[in-house]
Amino acid sequence: MKAELQQLITLQNTDTEIRRLEAELDSIPQRRAAIEQEFEQRAVEFRALETRRDEARASRVRLETELAETRTQAERAERNLMAAKGEKDYGAAIREIDAARKHASQLETQVLEQMEAFEGAEKEILERDPEITRLRAEKDEKLRAFDEQTRAQAEQLAAARTRREQLLAELPKQTGALYKRISARIRGGVAVAEARNGSCTACFMALRPQVMAEVRRGEEIVICDNCSRILYYAPSQQGQKAPSLTAP
Repeated sequence: MKAELQQLITLQNTDTEIRRLEAELDSIPQRRAAIEQEFEQRAVEFRALETRRDEARASRVRLETELAETRTQAERAERNLMAAKGEKDYGAAIREIDAARKHASQLETQVLEQMEAFEGAEKEILERDPEITRLRAEKDEKLRAFDEQTRAQAEQLAAARTRREQLLAELPKQTGALYKRISARIRGGVAVAEARNGSCTACFMALRPQVMAEVRRGEEIVICDNCSRILYYAPSQQGQKAPSLTAP
């Protein structure tokens, strides 16, 4: 095979690798969010316990504030009772005291209920803490491995881009320009395709016998009549190692 054609195959493999790495690096936010979401799904019951505990604590604070205000009202009503000068004032003070005491009693019961709810949730949280700790450790390990993989992919991408520039520089300018023109025009950027069994493996169209013969010889750049890709032939059936070209 002509060395120039082998360089084109290597260049195509490099470009395919670059596009794969770029796509994986572009998907970092979604991939990282998937790890976080997996943890949240597995910890949903624990989160529910935390919500129940926090709501019970907030309700208790609200009820205790209301209870303090109600007791203040009852004390004021008792003072009004002591200062009552007529039957009307006396009756109004008695009714206000009774209502305040009744409401205070209800609030005290609700405060106790919220205290029990808080303590119950807190107890369950403590019991399940080892489980959630393990889940967090698993998540952190996955994120650490993910970050390491991301750094490795970034390094691979930088190396592939450097290799691509070297390969382009080694090609004749006309051949390099042809490759870039085809790559820019064709979806997916695959400019080089294998000719196999008399057909182009990129567009699956049959090749003219003369074209296939030229591709087999590998002595010059041959273009597919249908998709305009650069064709190459891999004589694996003869026991030779075929060039490795990533499928589009």
